[in-house]
Amino acid sequence: MLATAEVAAPTETIAQARPARAYLELIGGVMCIGFTAIFTKWAAVPGPAAAAIRMTLATMLLGGPFAWQLRRRRLPRSGIGPAMLGGLWVGINLGFLNSALLLTSAATATLLDNMAPVWVGLGAMLLLKERLRTRYWLGLVVALAGAGVVTGFQPGAVRSINQGDLLAFAGSVFYAGYLLITQRARRDLDALSCLWIAVATASVSLSLGCLVLHIPLLGYSARSYWALFGAALVSQTGGWLLINYALGYLPASTAVVILLGQPVVTGLLSIPLLREALALRQILGGGLVLGGIYQCVKSEGPSAAVGVAEAK
Repeated sequence: MLATAEVAAPTETIAQARPARAYLELIGGVMCIGFTAIFTKWAAVPGPAAAAIRMTLATMLLGGPFAWQLRRRRLPRSGIGPAMLGGLWVGINLGFLNSALLLTSAATATLLDNMAPVWVGLGAMLLLKERLRTRYWLGLVVALAGAGVVTGFQPGAVRSINQGDLLAFAGSVFYAGYLLITQRARRDLDALSCLWIAVATASVSLSLGCLVLHIPLLGYSARSYWALFGAALVSQTGGWLLINYALGYLPASTAVVILLGQPVVTGLLSIPLLREALALRQILGGGLVLGGIYQCVKSEGPSAAVGVAEAK
């Protein structure tokens, strides 16, 4: 009995440390993807093309490390399918969102895309059998309200639903599906393999979409390609690699709420990089987002990673 207790104690300590590290990785990922809008604005490339080029460059950046890892161990087949499906879904999400931005206001499209936490929460309850407390849902409402304030969404200005609104709303469902399926894929795949498969799949789907829509992928300025390379390196490779790591240890329902902090990070970065001053509503909205995130995370308690399979 004593020997068992001596072995169990270090194991429990390690198990508790991993979720703590995962939270740090997730926060780091949010900070990295906060640069996405900055790089995209610098690129000044049509939305679908920017997403396709970014994914293609990220596939190339991750290709070397992924190939080296394949030489060390084989990929479990059980994880490849979910990772590919996740890549298809995130490709559809980006395609819908970027198309919606051309048909509706940026504030409305951004807020509707940020409805993803609602679908992740429902999916976690119905499909993954996670128990989400009332405090989680209250925190989610506060965080979504803060996101609406940050983006400048005005409910009174919405008189009718147009095609762009529907595309953004549908895109949020696919965004939620990506996070849920990635949580599943991470049970069998390491973060790097899971991300490369998803990014490569998204690259192909987005490139085909641009081909169908007659949106060129070539012929832009060197400045545009350098900006998209920055998005691929910092946001897609660095940011989402950290987020994929966290999804191996934290529930998607928790991760997606923390991802709502992205507009706050982007707003802070836009001050020195885009010389855009923050309005009072953005400051207040950012506070609501952070407060809502805190409530959601606290609702999970110290056992937030219980039931999430250990990542490899």
